[in-house]
Amino acid sequence: MKILSVLLLLLCSLPAFAKKPIRVVDVGVMGLASHDLFQWNTQTRENEENGRFDLSTIFDYADGTRIHQGGNPKNSSNAAVYSITQNLVSFYAGKKAALLMSRTVTEEQAHIIARQQTVAFFMGMVKESYERFTNARFPDYALAQTVTDDEQGVMRALHDILPGKIYVNRNLTREVFEVTDFRLAMTQLSPTEMMKPVKFYDGKYDEEYLHVVVPGFPDPTIINLQAIDQSFIAEQTNYNLDDMLAELQFYGQFPFFGNLVHFTSFGYHLENLFAKGICNKYVDGSPNTWNTVAVECY
Repeated sequence: MKILSVLLLLLCSLPAFAKKPIRVVDVGVMGLASHDLFQWNTQTRENEENGRFDLSTIFDYADGTRIHQGGNPKNSSNAAVYSITQNLVSFYAGKKAALLMSRTVTEEQAHIIARQQTVAFFMGMVKESYERFTNARFPDYALAQTVTDDEQGVMRALHDILPGKIYVNRNLTREVFEVTDFRLAMTQLSPTEMMKPVKFYDGKYDEEYLHVVVPGFPDPTIINLQAIDQSFIAEQTNYNLDDMLAELQFYGQFPFFGNLVHFTSFGYHLENLFAKGICNKYVDGSPNTWNTVAVECY
């Protein structure tokens, strides 16, 4: 019994960094992934996205007229997501230009192929960021189902990880960058800045997200992201944000190896969500031709 107590003491003294570090790039990738799966309409209380990874949030928003602006304005809501969005738009533009220079395809064919290549590139990023976010393997199966409010609720609870501030290198100095400052939202972060680690799950929203200034006329609006998420989760799911944050805090402090999917009571929704996202069919049964790395599902 004494030996067991000593072992437990030693294990509990291990640092929490046994889990994979989460970086700014992961925040951007997972944020854009969420936008690709969900577009919540507060009036109809319905999801207007198709629940599949196809970058429709960029390529189909406003009938495809805003591709080079990043599609949905939400994709410019903070520097991390904006940086990923712009990297993908640049990747798409480069691929399309190369195809057109070959003079073997039409404009429409070049668009189709370049979009498929961009989605495949994005899916590689999603897999890596998912595994760092959860410390679990990316799902190797796919579900031909619609995404649910419970799954969106889990993604909202993961706002716990959002950094209020990050350090950037500007004008040869190290500066504090406030992520929620709308004046800085459309800032392209450097590769070095994107690889900076963020604070692990601690069950708290950073202070900056409790009073986000949204520009407007005649006066700006102040929103509390935690209160918005709390309301959604209470109204649309069977979960409670406070309880979810308490679980995330415990997960973040737990010293053993483990993963968020199996460690928390709600993590399995995250795995199911991404398994739906990689399905090669939409909910109506039509093929997801944009995601060429999608998994066959039933």
